[in-house]
Amino acid sequence: MARNDYRAMLSKRMEKEFSSWFDQEHIHERDLYRFLHTIKGTAGTIGMDDMSSFCSSQLENLSETSSALIPVRSLKNFILLMRNFFRGEEEAAILEVEQIEEVPVSIEENSSFILMIDDDVEFASFMKETLEENGVQVVIALTGKRGVELFYTLQPHMVIVDVQLPDMNGFDILTQIGDIARSLYVPVTLISVDGRIENQIRAFEMGAMDFIPKPLDMTVFVPYILNRLKHKLAIWQSALTDELTGAGNRRQFTQTLSQISALAERKRYTYTLVMLDLDYFKKVNDQYGHPAGDNVLRSFSSLVLKMKRETDYFFRYGGEEFALILVDTTPQEAVILIERIRSKMADISFNVPSFDPFHVTFSAGASEYRIDEATVLNEADQALYKAKRNGRNQTIIYEIDSGDVKRHLNIMIVDDDLLVRKMLWKQFSGWKPNEIDVAVHEYPDGISFLESNWYKPDENYMILLDGIMPKMDGLEVLTNVRKRFPDDNIVISMLTARTNEADIVLALKSGADDYIVKPFHPQEVVARVQRLTKRMFK
Repeated sequence: MARNDYRAMLSKRMEKEFSSWFDQEHIHERDLYRFLHTIKGTAGTIGMDDMSSFCSSQLENLSETSSALIPVRSLKNFILLMRNFFRGEEEAAILEVEQIEEVPVSIEENSSFILMIDDDVEFASFMKETLEENGVQVVIALTGKRGVELFYTLQPHMVIVDVQLPDMNGFDILTQIGDIARSLYVPVTLISVDGRIENQIRAFEMGAMDFIPKPLDMTVFVPYILNRLKHKLAIWQSALTDELTGAGNRRQFTQTLSQISALAERKRYTYTLVMLDLDYFKKVNDQYGHPAGDNVLRSFSSLVLKMKRETDYFFRYGGEEFALILVDTTPQEAVILIERIRSKMADISFNVPSFDPFHVTFSAGASEYRIDEATVLNEADQALYKAKRNGRNQTIIYEIDSGDVKRHLNIMIVDDDLLVRKMLWKQFSGWKPNEIDVAVHEYPDGISFLESNWYKPDENYMILLDGIMPKMDGLEVLTNVRKRFPDDNIVISMLTARTNEADIVLALKSGADDYIVKPFHPQEVVARVQRLTKRMFK
């Protein structure tokens, strides 16, 4: 969206506030303070520096805690001055929109993901669009309570929190998520119009990575975000990666196995754990030396990392033993991958001066998750022991009676526009991910969708919901779904023309996970669904 469009949105919000003042004789000083506080931050961020400075000068004469009454009639000159900042904005916005060229949309997966907790919808929308233009996905929470919920369910790579929120302040949020964020190396940044030194000190003492005053300079803020995300990734990889082999280390294995097991229970899918052990590795070290042994470990790890799927997890469990977690995969399917790795490993010739070339094989034991993480680890170890006892260089599956449990994703397109439904249906029908079974359903209105018996507890859903429809609008459908069904296997993205900012606010408050602005490219919708559903299945 063009910057002038955000100015138009800000003007509309300001006029709505003025209208509410005109219905009463007095307003509280603290309400005027909060109004100016919000406008100052947003105006500065979207380039209205004069307006931001004007708000700052007015704030110097007000108190954020005062309950004193201010006559509305005394604010007429103030309102006129505020309106003057928007002269010509509407015409400029129209001109800028007409000059926008169509830009192709990439559907590549992007791992960068930020949670923004801010109740200023114009500011948050502007930030979301600006960052997503730079390859960073943003999900917005308009309240502290919703922000904390999304932090624990979506596990973002970075969190940006406004200090002033309607239900709690940013310091309260930092208290609730700070310990977990630090353990996962997730940077938390507080932002606020109130940049007093005591607020900055308090933020850093509580564990925030940064404190940035509003208004934000986006020419600096975007590189700052990209820098922090790169820094987070580097620390995470360093802390959880085995330095010699590049595989995940034992700590990461323990964390991942616990997380995957918890998700398997909640979402009712399965995974296979494979334990792998290089055969006679002690003899390699004894005969050829430890540098040669290190080379074998590196070569084996590099091979597995190259051949595994993106959704699989590979770790160095200890010494010459490794672990591979294959999500939504039966042991029989896992063996197919393991045997391909075995064939490639057999082709690798290791050369050490003064010795003949040698080859290294491995043994593997596979077990499917059934009861808990301790059980699946014990069973995989038993299968590995059996493979070694039976002569090594083979894979043994722990014998259990279990059926194949496959993850299913249902994409529900609810829109009264037939053309939109058909375009999206065509795009999603061509999406065939290896790890997910995708089914696409379309509905012309909310009533037919709700009455269709669409929900099955064992499956997962991505609902693309139009905001304005006949019979029952999208917000009513959204509220109905969130009241009747659980959140953990349903992701909802609103399709909106953004004709009214209140629709976006209400949608997010009512439980929407994301929103997509019309008109859109079908490829863009597919890309967003791919990113959001990857979080669902992670």
